[in-house]
Amino acid sequence: MYREQVMTPEHPLWSDFISRLSRVTLCLGTTTHARRVLADLPGIDIDESIRTLASLGGRCDCEIEHDLASEAEARPVA
Repeated sequence: MYREQVMTPEHPLWSDFISRLSRVTLCLGTTTHARRVLADLPGIDIDESIRTLASLGGRCDCEIEHDLASEAEARPVA
């Protein structure tokens, strides 16, 4: 479900978010880097985005980058 303030694979800024997150070379098992990237994106609700990403299977920076980004890329374009 896409909402303008919540980052999901359907969000128009998803590619930018993942591109910035992919610059991180070490996952600490937290969402510290994702939170930092989200803070730089305009109008994003960071806490709700992190909760939503976790519910989709992205519970840390590397799961968001690798698992959710891979799933988003594999989805057929409507």
